[in-house]
Amino acid sequence: MKILIPFSGGINSTYSLYRWLTETDVDIVARGAYDKFESEEYNSREIKKLREIVIFLKSEVRDFDFQMVNWSIDYVEERTPIRPGFSSKYNVGALKPRYETFPLWIKETDADAISIGVSLENTALDVGYNTLRSIVEPTGVDIYLGGIRDLTPVPQGDDFDWDDISLKIIGRFEQYESIPKELQSLVVKCDLNTCEDNQCRTCAYQRTYEKFISKGKTGRDFDLYCAKKGSYGPWRHEADPETYYYRGASKKRNGENAKEATLPYLTYK
Repeated sequence: MKILIPFSGGINSTYSLYRWLTETDVDIVARGAYDKFESEEYNSREIKKLREIVIFLKSEVRDFDFQMVNWSIDYVEERTPIRPGFSSKYNVGALKPRYETFPLWIKETDADAISIGVSLENTALDVGYNTLRSIVEPTGVDIYLGGIRDLTPVPQGDDFDWDDISLKIIGRFEQYESIPKELQSLVVKCDLNTCEDNQCRTCAYQRTYEKFISKGKTGRDFDLYCAKKGSYGPWRHEADPETYYYRGASKKRNGENAKEATLPYLTYK
């Protein structure tokens, strides 16, 4: 068996790659690509971290095939309702180049399966995996989601149940605590001591997570706290179609087209 792992160097894809390397002996092809809607500085920094993670895994775990390529489809902004019947919109254009490229990568690598970095946080919206899986499923390969506890493929077609997946899938901080500390330091996106963005969502998550664990709680506790406050995962049904923003944001920052949102259950500077 050969599995393709689209690899960004973030928590979801790093956790998935680490599990496949340590829990199986299958052939692994990890492919990385940069997002064209991000700045050149941001992408350069992320690619550097990605390569550091690859070096660590190859030296400390086992060898695998890593390839750095480009997304085959250009980025075009496309805003669509976050869930059917909801008023707020999400830029699905940021995700489409990935999903439209996956079938090409599957063919190029002759993979039997693909592991996509979907976790608890992604159940906040439907216009993500739940919609875009229709692009990947026709390839006929098994599809794994990074946040599913068992390394078993998810159902496809009419057998797929997004609400059922939302009850079972785990979040990024439980994943974070499951990888070695050396990897933890590499996947953290921001330095709380140096980041100058007072509304940095990544820092807000990290800061609030550290408060949780200082009180004896776990990454899973924090994931479920965020899911409940953000009306996703097991609490998806609590989202108000008229007022709900991504992950339960109370408002958009700098208007509807903003990338970041203010999440009231996190602690900002």
